Amino acid sequence: MGRHFLLSVSHSSRAAFHLRWRIALVLLVTAFCHQQYLFLVSRQSLAAKYSPTTFDAGHNELQPKFSRPDDDDSDFQDEIIANREAWRILSHGWEGKVFAYKDSVIKTFTPGQSPFRNCAPGIENEKWPTEIAASLRLGGHDNNISNAGLSENSNANKNMNGFLPVRAYFKAAATPSLVPEWHLVTPLLKGGNLNTLAKKTLLETKLKTAKDVDAHFRPAFERLLGNMQHLHEARYCHDDIKPANIFVAEDTRWLLGDLGNLRHTSHPYHSSRIWINNDQLRDCRANDAMRLLKSYLQFVKAAASDKERFDDDFFTGKEPISRLFWKASTDARTISAAQIQKLSMKEYPEQPAMLQENNESTQIRGTFRRLTLHKAVNKSLETRMGEKLARWWGMVGIFGVPNKEVCGF
Repeated sequence: MGRHFLLSVSHSSRAAFHLRWRIALVLLVTAFCHQQYLFLVSRQSLAAKYSPTTFDAGHNELQPKFSRPDDDDSDFQDEIIANREAWRILSHGWEGKVFAYKDSVIKTFTPGQSPFRNCAPGIENEKWPTEIAASLRLGGHDNNISNAGLSENSNANKNMNGFLPVRAYFKAAATPSLVPEWHLVTPLLKGGNLNTLAKKTLLETKLKTAKDVDAHFRPAFERLLGNMQHLHEARYCHDDIKPANIFVAEDTRWLLGDLGNLRHTSHPYHSSRIWINNDQLRDCRANDAMRLLKSYLQFVKAAASDKERFDDDFFTGKEPISRLFWKASTDARTISAAQIQKLSMKEYPEQPAMLQENNESTQIRGTFRRLTLHKAVNKSLETRMGEKLARWWGMVGIFGVPNKEVCGF
């Protein structure tokens, strides 16, 4: 019966049937190989991202405190811990939570969320947040606990200008039954970050046009470029420059914060697939500088009331701020913060706008074109970075984040 059925099927039909199975098998094997490739590449990229930052070995401040300190800040630390109920939460994210207490900011790091990258020096089998080590290295330890406005001559700047000092850092548990968490205490800046300043400027000041905003805040931007140049000369990159990570000590004095992604310039993350897929520049110093310029333009646009005119001027290069961006973009792969600073001084905000012939007025543009232009400008100034795809293909939910660094002596 079966043989009669087989004989009734034509040779061409059997050949087509076998061909389809062979094609399906080849596609299946190809898909499996591609999945394995993406798995390995993603795991390698994540391992590179979460590998440690190399700090100066002889820096005395990079010494973690695991017990109650005996030095001058012991009373301050005791006060912070004893008044935990008075902490006011500011934000919470993947890494932990941020609180305010009097004139201080307290950041806690939740164990097991985002893996700590650096080994705590001098302690076996213990890691601590890179942000604490980076803040100590760049901002120093502020023994003067009173805020005193964070003046230019305060302890905030004894190590490097433009970075917040560390008031205290310690490991403690909220209650005896909970796992101890690392805590980082820095001064509270009432000005918030650039996003906060943009909202305040838009609502409360007489600076209405993008040109007015640029003229007022350009000195702060140029000063921050100078601070970034010093950071790069010390062979470090921030790696996470965006408006939310630029803090406002005063309207015209800004600081770089959130140093958890700080890495040395030769760090393997800068050549990883995650870095490349996020369209980051291969030279992390040029990448920092361009991200700072983009962040500043984002701020100017958000703080101005003539956003449509800003979008129109951005691509035509009529205003100094847009000419600054496009000139810097020409040499983006190799440009330094110091070079952008020099360009900024040449394209100063008080210059008159360049006249453009046959330029269509923003008032008569159609809604669709305005929206298209708005999206194009935002895309050009984008500073987001993500690792969701790498986590997906690297099966982090099953195998965790690759973190092979072993601490010990």
